[in-house]
Amino acid sequence: MLPDNEYWTLAHRIRWLLDTCGLKQAEFARSLGISANYVYLLTSGRKETISEPLALLIEHVYGCPAEWVRTGRRPDPPAADAALQADTIRRIGRLSERELQAV
Repeated sequence: MLPDNEYWTLAHRIRWLLDTCGLKQAEFARSLGISANYVYLLTSGRKETISEPLALLIEHVYGCPAEWVRTGRRPDPPAADAALQADTIRRIGRLSERELQAV
């Protein structure tokens, strides 16, 4: 479930995503094939925009709408299975490396 505050900065949105998924910046970076320093720039507010391809990758990997990642605007109301998707993403974020390999 996305937060209600559409006025958040990109830094707020990325930090919310990390917190929601239980990820460290380095884990997030590795999962997307970007540098940990780039994630630091995003979460610190030093980078205020994100490319559409990266936002789409975040959507694909974490299920968080690319439009919201880039702009803070919520897309049209999510499908009925959004709660299940969010729960699955949270659970995957808590898996150990060994458990992830098994899956």
